[in-house]
Amino acid sequence: MSQSGRTWRAACAGGFLCLAAAGSGLAQPFAPPPPATPYVMPAEKTPAILFKELQGMWVMNNRISIEKYETIPQPLTPAYQAKKVEQIRKRAAGEQVFTADAQCIPQGMPRQMDGNFELLVRDDSLAFLTGGGGLQVRNIWTDGRAHTPEDDLFDTFSGESIAHWEGDVLVIDTIGIRPTNEILYGVQGHKLTVTERFHKTGPDTLQIDTVVTDPVVFTTPWTYTFTYKRNRKQTLTEQNYCVAALDREVDKNGKEIFDLTPPPDPREGK
Repeated sequence: MSQSGRTWRAACAGGFLCLAAAGSGLAQPFAPPPPATPYVMPAEKTPAILFKELQGMWVMNNRISIEKYETIPQPLTPAYQAKKVEQIRKRAAGEQVFTADAQCIPQGMPRQMDGNFELLVRDDSLAFLTGGGGLQVRNIWTDGRAHTPEDDLFDTFSGESIAHWEGDVLVIDTIGIRPTNEILYGVQGHKLTVTERFHKTGPDTLQIDTVVTDPVVFTTPWTYTFTYKRNRKQTLTEQNYCVAALDREVDKNGKEIFDLTPPPDPREGK
């Protein structure tokens, strides 16, 4: 990731989803003005301080549908723009689309941050609990370690995330992301790297500015912003039943048929 990518800050705060291409002057057409008074965290970022400031359930503001998400432009290369268009066509036609969600495969980075998460504070790291294809755990190491050398790095759904503080902003660099992780609904990445800038905008409000880089997928780094509000009474639980696409039937025209008929009772006939 270039230095310009690492130092990028989006002017977005409040309950909006903001997206932009890095090559367009980092314009944020959906962004409201930044807060008049920036939220200041304590200078010492001890686990006790971070527990008070960050621990808890963070609920994404104004989460948008897949259909709306698909209308937002990304700086895709022609080959990946064609993949996106093809997936949109299949969805519109009701054809089977083998996405990670449909097959109960963990979303992984970067899509696993497109939703609610619970943040846990440890002495040497943070843990993000997210949903999507089952409960996922993302470790953010804050103990000063370096990234694992590429030859020794094992790709995972969440990747390897190393963080450091720049004032009140937590900067997270993530590498080692599985090449099969999706960047868009049904569109897999190639060799993704992600840089996120976490900063609070109030006692219970959070903004995450994200830069996603992959020279095969994007013509320029893809930048966007999500905002969240803390719910101090909620926790993330494994409560959604994931029905794999392979358990669904498809008719002769390739359209999905969702059969809710219960299986036969094995005790019958005995």
